[in-house]
Amino acid sequence: MGRVTVTFAEHNDFGILDHTVTLPSGESVYNPLRVIPAGDDASEVVFTLRERPDMSNEEFAQDSPAVQADLESLKRIIEAS
Repeated sequence: MGRVTVTFAEHNDFGILDHTVTLPSGESVYNPLRVIPAGDDASEVVFTLRERPDMSNEEFAQDSPAVQADLESLKRIIEAS
């Protein structure tokens, strides 16, 4: 994809981490992301993978494993801290 810019929602108390990724082409992609409390010592991260109107089925299928890898990296980082 090249260099991208990520802009997160303003800080809030609701676990909303929605963000916009601006691609090298200048296209901006909105990504809903939530962190939901799940007991005293746990949280659940919910990311909604959305298909852009201009995406082919193949491009969307390739995007899913990339998002999964990012979420697995996030899990490793959080569990190590």
